[in-house]
Amino acid sequence: MLIEDGSGSGRKAKVNASFRIETQSTTINEERSANDLGDAYNINTGNISLTAAGTMIYVKNNEDRDLVIETIVFAFGLGTQSDSGEITIVRNPTGGDLISDATAVDQNANRNFGSSKTLTVDAYKGKSGGTLTGGSNLALIYLNQSQRASVPINFVIPKGNSVGISIDPKLSSGSMKVYCALLVHVKETT
Repeated sequence: MLIEDGSGSGRKAKVNASFRIETQSTTINEERSANDLGDAYNINTGNISLTAAGTMIYVKNNEDRDLVIETIVFAFGLGTQSDSGEITIVRNPTGGDLISDATAVDQNANRNFGSSKTLTVDAYKGKSGGTLTGGSNLALIYLNQSQRASVPINFVIPKGNSVGISIDPKLSSGSMKVYCALLVHVKETT
């Protein structure tokens, strides 16, 4: 059997001493591929000033393809805490003023500067005293003042599903600025 170049150049595949075809390849991960195709996005709340427990972000996927949350970035500014702040990630929340008030996030941007594609999601930012109800708790993260954390999670959010994040900064007095960013991509169909 002979393997020849299909373009008509007459080139043949090289076989090594172990009778294996030699090839060269470049491998890129799904996130990078999505970014190259203009299907990767940054969803960011911008600063939220907290004086008590509240909410951070809600995202519902309205795309026909799955939405993959690769990483969640959290940041706490200065504040007087009685204990480490608690961040709760909720799967498919159903209510609360985070959803009903529908305050758009500050940033919902394509991470490929050359792409004009936009992400079809409901993306709302939270507030101090905000509420989030229903769904099921999925993850718990602890942070202290002046701390930033990038949490790789790789959650897959099918169309019609959502994720919400609530926060208790454990403030003993004053206020604290926080933000939350989701690095996401739309999954390529296979």
